[in-house]
Amino acid sequence: MLKLSIQNVESELKAYCQRWLSYLSQNSFGQALSLVTAPNNYGARWGEKEITEAIFDYYGNESEFKIENTDIAFCTPEFMECNDGSYLFGFYFPVNGEITDLTVEFEFSQINNNEFSATINDIHVL
Repeated sequence: MLKLSIQNVESELKAYCQRWLSYLSQNSFGQALSLVTAPNNYGARWGEKEITEAIFDYYGNESEFKIENTDIAFCTPEFMECNDGSYLFGFYFPVNGEITDLTVEFEFSQINNNEFSATINDIHVL
């Protein structure tokens, strides 16, 4: 669960996603997965297997890849507040020294007042 202050939602979500990206850049997939508190609508939580498959699909099954801890400000971040009180935060995935066309889309759904669950809806090419 994630607690957000209503005054700084966008910057707090950016920092949250940056922490997720930092864990991945250190090959700490377990720690990154611990930030994803709820599965998406298809039951996926986007752990190491799912992330690796998305990257392999993008690069054509290359055996080596490196997720970069690039500042999300350079990854074309998009923030949106939804009518139901949830938030979407997406950005292009930095891998192998480039900002790829792979988009990571997080959804933060309100549970109580300022408490939110975190889900990765998808990692895909638009």
